[in-house]
Amino acid sequence: MDILDGLQKLVGNRARVDEPLSKHASLRIGGPASYFLELRNIEELTNVVEFSQKEKLDSFVLGEGTNVLFSDDGFGGLVVQLKGEFEKFSIEGNQVTAGAGVKLATLVEKLAKRGLAGLEFASGIPGSLGGAIVINAGTKMGSIGDVTREIKIFSDGRVKILNRKEINFSYRHCELPDKAIVLEVKLGLKNGKKNDIINKIKESLKQRKKNQPVSTLNAGCVFRNPEACEAGKLIETAGLKGARFGDAEVSKKHANFIINCGKAKAKDVYNLVEKIRKTVKEKFDINLELELKIVGEMDERGT
Repeated sequence: MDILDGLQKLVGNRARVDEPLSKHASLRIGGPASYFLELRNIEELTNVVEFSQKEKLDSFVLGEGTNVLFSDDGFGGLVVQLKGEFEKFSIEGNQVTAGAGVKLATLVEKLAKRGLAGLEFASGIPGSLGGAIVINAGTKMGSIGDVTREIKIFSDGRVKILNRKEINFSYRHCELPDKAIVLEVKLGLKNGKKNDIINKIKESLKQRKKNQPVSTLNAGCVFRNPEACEAGKLIETAGLKGARFGDAEVSKKHANFIINCGKAKAKDVYNLVEKIRKTVKEKFDINLELELKIVGEMDERGT
């Protein structure tokens, strides 16, 4: 069976071929995905995963595309996004049950209006809840793992529920079974004064706008902070603010951000990443680890 025909039998015309991944990435960079589709419920997900495994088709689950760098050659497999039922959430007392496709910014705003505190640290963090779980997104104020009580995942062909004791969160990491897909998350929050929560969020957004290049095309922090120091400070001290490859530039506002000045390619970003790593290693003997996720084949040419 032709792969496109097989996917269309499962999800109709939502299955697309040669979809430009640049449309789905905050950097606006990336070649085409061989196949691309949106999944609206667990039944569709189960059927598509089963089909992909049968066809030996590589797959990648994409959130809001805020921490990824897609190859200029794209992705020679299937890219899926969780929409529909995965974008819903409900509130019961201090507990929030939200789908992996819910935008983190939307959740922060809605919960603040309900007087629920505990997620203020996430104000201004782009991306989906599922993506936030996978990298344990956070700031100095806290991380998503701090308020997570339960995660529903799809793993080994079935739905599983992991309680907090079964989940190991660490700095920018959540230990999940191999190839597990986050479906839904339960968060435990606290009652608070709505105005206090909203003001706290406003102040956080103000500081983020002051210190980060929020109005540019970027993918968030490129590197994880090494122990006892900040990646941005190391890069700045190394004299790399404003460094460029093509249209990819180290932000002059925050050195742990690489921005697309207009027509940057994946190879430009990749080469800039490697230059930063090499320079920081030479000057400080520190190996910077990527927080940015690279998807697709990438070498020194970025392809």
